[in-house]
Amino acid sequence: MNFSRSTSRLLGFLAATLLFANGCSNPFIAKYKVLVDSISAPDAPKPQGQSYRLVAKPAVVNRTPVQMPIIAACINVALAGAGMFEAPENAPSDIFIEVGFGTDGAPRIDPAARETYLQLSARANPERSLTRPTGGEMWDVRVAVLGLNPGSPLEGAMPLLCSVAVNYLAADTHLETTVEVPHNSPAIAAIRDAAIKTLEAKYPGSPAAAATATAPPIPKGLPPPTPK
Repeated sequence: MNFSRSTSRLLGFLAATLLFANGCSNPFIAKYKVLVDSISAPDAPKPQGQSYRLVAKPAVVNRTPVQMPIIAACINVALAGAGMFEAPENAPSDIFIEVGFGTDGAPRIDPAARETYLQLSARANPERSLTRPTGGEMWDVRVAVLGLNPGSPLEGAMPLLCSVAVNYLAADTHLETTVEVPHNSPAIAAIRDAAIKTLEAKYPGSPAAAATATAPPIPKGLPPPTPK
């Protein structure tokens, strides 16, 4: 099933405002601005309780500079917080989630307008395949932050992007909207810390674990938060 992003999105600003109203009430806390665009099939079930398997979109499979284990760890932590669980290796998953990510690399683009994004696209698996989805698209959510410093690691933005994305699974924003996330958001810190623990346990002594554990607190390389 295909969905068009050109559909009228008149209620998105209201939904985003209500979602983050409590977190943005203090005018003295700096905030990150995150762009959100989410679509969903009308009959898509809420993802809580579903098993999933992550697969990389073809466009990102061969990207060697990016630390794939770090990105996967952040996504898994965020999805677990939303009530989902990763399917065991030899068991079929309820859904497949295609993962896309990147940074706008256009040479002439204003650095402040350069998007660093994460996209999660869920497809059904009615035939219980172990390797690929067998059903239609259920939902798609794309989140982006502007102004990542050139040369900064893409994965440094993932705790922030994941913390926002999981609030829009199987939801429809009706238009691309902007949400504000406090710089000191507990959700960002929780994903960052849990991802580091996962990497240290799964890849002891590996470059991914070492780089994540010794780096300045994630998110690293994000643009300065917007003061209020």
